[in-house]
Amino acid sequence: MNNPVHRLLNPRAIALVGASRNPDHFSYPLLEIVLRRGYKGAVYPVNPKADEILGLTCYPSVRDIPGEVDTAMIMTAKKFAAQAIEDCIARGVRGVVIMTAGFAEQGEEGRRQQAELVARAREAGVRIIGPNTLGFFSAPAHLDLIMSGFIREGDTALITQSGNLTQSITFPGAQRGLGFRYVVGLGNQADVQIPDLIRYFREDPGTKAIAVHIEGLQAGRAFMEEVRATTPVKPVIVVKSGRTESGARAAASHTASLAGDDAVYQAAFRQCGALTVDSIQNLISALLAFQQSRLPRGNRVCIMSEGGGDCALTADACVRRGLTVPALAPATREKLAAILPPNGATANPIDLAGWEGFAGATECALADESVDGVLLVGGFAGNFHISPRDFDREMEYVDRLCNLVSTHDKPVLIYSYTGYAPSRMTARLAAAGIPLFLDHHDAVQAMGALADYQRLREQIAERRFPADLPPPATDPGKQAPNGYLLEPEAKALLRPYGLPFPDERWVQSAAEAVAAAESIGYPVAMKIVSRDIVHKSEAGGVRIGLADAAAVRAAHDGILAAAKSYNPKARVQGLLIAGMAETGGEECIIGGLRDPVFGPVLMFGLGGIFVEVLKDVVFRVAPIDERDAETMMDDIAGRALLAGARGRPPLDRAALREALLNVSRLLCERPEIAELDINPVRLYANGLMALDARIRIQHENEEQP
Repeated sequence: MNNPVHRLLNPRAIALVGASRNPDHFSYPLLEIVLRRGYKGAVYPVNPKADEILGLTCYPSVRDIPGEVDTAMIMTAKKFAAQAIEDCIARGVRGVVIMTAGFAEQGEEGRRQQAELVARAREAGVRIIGPNTLGFFSAPAHLDLIMSGFIREGDTALITQSGNLTQSITFPGAQRGLGFRYVVGLGNQADVQIPDLIRYFREDPGTKAIAVHIEGLQAGRAFMEEVRATTPVKPVIVVKSGRTESGARAAASHTASLAGDDAVYQAAFRQCGALTVDSIQNLISALLAFQQSRLPRGNRVCIMSEGGGDCALTADACVRRGLTVPALAPATREKLAAILPPNGATANPIDLAGWEGFAGATECALADESVDGVLLVGGFAGNFHISPRDFDREMEYVDRLCNLVSTHDKPVLIYSYTGYAPSRMTARLAAAGIPLFLDHHDAVQAMGALADYQRLREQIAERRFPADLPPPATDPGKQAPNGYLLEPEAKALLRPYGLPFPDERWVQSAAEAVAAAESIGYPVAMKIVSRDIVHKSEAGGVRIGLADAAAVRAAHDGILAAAKSYNPKARVQGLLIAGMAETGGEECIIGGLRDPVFGPVLMFGLGGIFVEVLKDVVFRVAPIDERDAETMMDDIAGRALLAGARGRPPLDRAALREALLNVSRLLCERPEIAELDINPVRLYANGLMALDARIRIQHENEEQP
């Protein structure tokens, strides 16, 4: 494989820079683990104060190593790291793992030092994992540079950004039979990043599934593209930490204040086909399920247990997870009746009334076309714990089940309260690729993950995604300075993108206001125009339903007085006179922002209480396509209002879809837009009308005023 990551993770020789002969130093047990694991390549400890460590010749510098070195692991103090990089470059090393901490995670000076290291390495064609990383594990190379000693070999690739979390996944995973082909701790992601590894693992035929722990991304769009390319061929399962932290944006717009980091990340995960889980336990369970290499065709599950209680709880958990528990075919129920005791139940869930018939019942369920997967829950194969004499008999049942599963392409998952402690029985199940789970909820979540992935891979495979960001629009005459545009300026930017606004005039006096109102036609609305007053309603800067000239004059004087009281230093650039929009319909909000990780992001929600109090909004990374626009409308909690409520006609989804697509295009073509709110947008049975707009401009490399 010509990918430079391949040689880094599968080196023919390694150098351990900073290896110590002190058994209490962390590098000593690391070297012990490397030797114990059976790595076949050459191992070169590097320490100018030692002649040998654990029987291996020690070298004063990487430059002094006699043979070629593919990968060097730097474990020195921070002050020696730059020299170690220079030594690696001089020796022709092409891959470096920097375990040393104290770089970008420690502040501005650390970021500067890290940038210098990476720039020097890139100049020489050297790839870096880290700094601030535990290292990596490579099953193909039989190489454990992550100092765990307990990682089980398998076919899952794991990418993490936390050393402790790496252990939290691999140790319990090993106990439950989860094996890894690669485990890579990226640390600060100074050079090799998550998208690089996803691409490599996608191309690696020995990797079946990719698990990613994300604290943050540096290349959000590259991540999305790599996951989109990977999902049709193998799953990418993501667990994101820091989900409850609000975004670090001090923003005046609804869009930016609602777009915490997690909201945007979750939107990106959905769009690219990443399968998300919310805990380490669910991540391990999903990976165990994917190890068995069978996917359900849909979400229909057959449940069976030796007791009704487990059946009922599991059925409830399935429904909550979005799985269905279908009725079995009459022919299937007839076969079950011939297998089960008289007190068994042949409906789904199936009450086996004891475990003697579970293998035969599983065979019936797998043959039923209305079933996509089978869940066995309860005291599966547990009677031998009570009476050891039952072990051989139950082992026969397990052998029969394993042979049966091997002939079908539907998943079979098992929860047994007798646990997954190593035994002849659990070993037989593991060899057949049948995973064991912690409880019925755990098994249901795992089956749900399989069903979700099957749906995602079908959706991603059949889609042609919109092209990535188009070149910016070029009209220098309309370039605005940093800061908030005036409302008329914001609307002027939006109108070419198909957003309709009421007829309006920008005026500078009471007389002009009256003339404008009479030209537009009463009643009218009046709003203040000021760069220093962003929230016009809060400042008393809005009047609506003005029915005649006297009302317009009074509103003119009242708005100016209120503005002066709200902010005596506010500069007033005039007033906006606008026609009143048609009543009825529903108020919506369309927004956007420039996210530091993913770039332009689109927001949609219902207006009023739905956005102010309930925060019922959804996000998508732009550009979006028609399917994205449709799912945005379907994903809000108040979606039923779009279909018509209390006898009202359905609202115009086609017009709303077109508006979302147009605003997405605007955000992509106008990279200077940092925040955008079109609020409210009144959606009718036929068409829509945008009533207000707020846009903040932030040109790249220019400070905000």
